[in-house]
Amino acid sequence: MQTSVLAPTQARTAEAPAVGKGLNPAWLAFFRLNVASIGLLHFWAIQPDFDLLFSYHGYVYPDILDASHDRFFWTLTSLQQALASLGLPVSYGGVLATARWAYPVCLLLLGAGLRTRAAAVGALLLQLLFVQSIHLYQYGADAFTTIALFYCCVLPVGGSYSLDVAWRGRGAALTHQALFLFWLRAHLSLAYFFSGLDKVIGETWRNGEALWKALHSHAYFSLFSLDFLARTPFFWLAGWATIVLELGYPLGMNYARSRPWWLLGLLGMHLFIGLFMGLFFFSALMIVLNLAAYYVPNLSPISLAAGPYSNTSYTAPK
Repeated sequence: MQTSVLAPTQARTAEAPAVGKGLNPAWLAFFRLNVASIGLLHFWAIQPDFDLLFSYHGYVYPDILDASHDRFFWTLTSLQQALASLGLPVSYGGVLATARWAYPVCLLLLGAGLRTRAAAVGALLLQLLFVQSIHLYQYGADAFTTIALFYCCVLPVGGSYSLDVAWRGRGAALTHQALFLFWLRAHLSLAYFFSGLDKVIGETWRNGEALWKALHSHAYFSLFSLDFLARTPFFWLAGWATIVLELGYPLGMNYARSRPWWLLGLLGMHLFIGLFMGLFFFSALMIVLNLAAYYVPNLSPISLAAGPYSNTSYTAPK
């Protein structure tokens, strides 16, 4: 009797626990891999200026930056001082070098899905250590990277398409992935809603001035100048479009009929931010978060539903 080469995979799929109805579990792997990749690229991008940001040869001495820190979490300086107080002969340069190598290693392990949760926790703590050490320089991409890494810690992102599953034959249970997805969607809905509320309260977003200033105040990278649109309603319309997209996010993205159009508008907005304001990593991360929350879970399985790197099956929507 001939045995199908798919038999082991089919058997493993048959024994897999049921998952959220109609959800493609690949969204967790998509989330993990892209968050780790963007984190690595962002960290690699600052390497030419790394010493200027973090060392005593930089713009501001680390201990001076530390003086204005809120002490909510360690900085590189406070960590070195804490270790020294325990009698450990650790220099600031040694702590900095260790963190500089450990952070990308944790992100690589996270992306590969090897010891996924431990790698996610390590990446989160090290990212916070770096961000808190230069808190005066941080911006939106840093905050949302922290959020994304936190979700990598608490969600079973290593439960499919990971080395944990491939090598150990098992991963995190995905029985509650619908609840996990609800958490992520609720968080994004609140973040966008209050961002839109903050914009609509002031006058400058309603008359287009804020967008004009954002494109001209900080010498941002721009694909090309938009100054030729200065005497057109473009900036006024773009300001209101941003307000509507963000303020209406909880309804527009969570109502099935409006979701495709709302998602398309958001992707366009973040592409605009990346191409005309130079905030590449912020834009990329926000696109990934939106796709992971509202697009990938609804994809048809094709050939991704089950395989040697997945411990779960896919229930197609009816």
